[in-house]
Amino acid sequence: MDRIELYFEIASNIYSVLLTLIVSFYYMVWVRPFLIKRRTAWLCCATYAVVMEILIIIPVNMTEVAAYVLVVMSVFLVMCLFDRGNVGQKFFLAVTFFCLRWQSLLIQASVGNEIYLLQCKIEESLMGSVNGNNKVWLGRYLVQCVIDIFLVIGVMGGSVRLMLWAYGARREDMRGRELLILLVPSVSGVFTYEVLKHYEKIYERDSGKYVLDIYGYHDWLMLLYSVICFMTIFVMTYVFRQWKNEREEDKQREVFSRQMQDLESHIGEVERLYRDMRSLRHDMGNHLMTLEQLYGAGAYEQAEKYVGTLKREMQNVSLDVASGNPVTDIILSGRKKEMEDKGIRFECDFHYPQTGGIDAFDVSIILNNALSNAIEAIEREQTTGIEKGMAQGNISLVSHRVKNMYIIEVSNPYQGELYVDTASGLPDSSKVGDGHGFGLANIRHVARKYYGDTEIGKEVREGESYCVLRVMLQLTG
Repeated sequence: MDRIELYFEIASNIYSVLLTLIVSFYYMVWVRPFLIKRRTAWLCCATYAVVMEILIIIPVNMTEVAAYVLVVMSVFLVMCLFDRGNVGQKFFLAVTFFCLRWQSLLIQASVGNEIYLLQCKIEESLMGSVNGNNKVWLGRYLVQCVIDIFLVIGVMGGSVRLMLWAYGARREDMRGRELLILLVPSVSGVFTYEVLKHYEKIYERDSGKYVLDIYGYHDWLMLLYSVICFMTIFVMTYVFRQWKNEREEDKQREVFSRQMQDLESHIGEVERLYRDMRSLRHDMGNHLMTLEQLYGAGAYEQAEKYVGTLKREMQNVSLDVASGNPVTDIILSGRKKEMEDKGIRFECDFHYPQTGGIDAFDVSIILNNALSNAIEAIEREQTTGIEKGMAQGNISLVSHRVKNMYIIEVSNPYQGELYVDTASGLPDSSKVGDGHGFGLANIRHVARKYYGDTEIGKEVREGESYCVLRVMLQLTG
């Protein structure tokens, strides 16, 4: 092997490694928003690079498409192994990247070929024939490698970022029908490409000539095909995301509607209690006079029974929690009774702000959603055995004012990991089904209405881990 051939081989190996590293990096960029830990995304990057290089160094008797399928599925298994859950979404990410990689490199190859042909024409017009001049060929090859690398970076990076914009960086699971809708464009694009390559090989075998040598516009047709495939995938993904957003908005409106109905029932309950209290207060003079007559006549047994009946009536028109607002009194009293029935201890030090312009309806949204999430969290951990051995869970609700900020804090024991969605900034919801996953979003919506925000995290108190939600609202007075 002479020196020029050695240079060709070195340049070819460096080009191959760089190409693999670039594609691996963009795989990491593609999956990073959907994985909980950043190191898992980098592990996917390393897996892609290592498996690809192994297949290059150790040739395996399989088609090019089969080799790339093997690489992508290896990374898919790594994602599932180190980041449990959302398997449907991970499969979509793997298959879609396989198609993005295929179309991007096809675009790069088509454009690169045209640039190479243009470069050859310019050199021949300036230098004449260069047949047999290996140094010129090496120079051409090195220039072409550099151009190809920049083309891959531009096309691959652009397609990945466009797809992330269309799909949205949101962790979610996919149902079978949703997955099928999104995968059809990708799979059909790759299948069509394989059919085209198959007939291209047949033509070259039978005629002994390359299609590009006979039909100079072949590269432009392949470029157009690749762009159309990518646009089909992009548009389908964008339409799917808009449809999902509309569905979620409909569900959120439904949740708000149910909360409005709950508030109406709370207001009705308050009105009933106030009517009963007015009625009891109106009759209190008669009750006292009756008791006085009974005791005066020596009918002590009848008087005791009368007092017992009067106590029961007073208990029916009284609430367990006095927060300073009738609506929040009803909500907290109802939640306290629910927790008692479920064996959960409720520690409440909540006081409704008498000034500051905060609507009781908005506070009711915060309290209902926060306490509901806390109750469900304790029930989930008791069911899974994480809190096994504990006598009972406990939920704490406190409120306090710091200057012009009104802070509501809800805490409950929590032993698991608290993962935050990178797109929403809120913890991942482990609940499934329609109407779930909107509680924290609704709380944050209310907080931002009052120029505040939410904060959620894990804290250790007296040796026990708690999930703590703080809602900050700005008071106007």
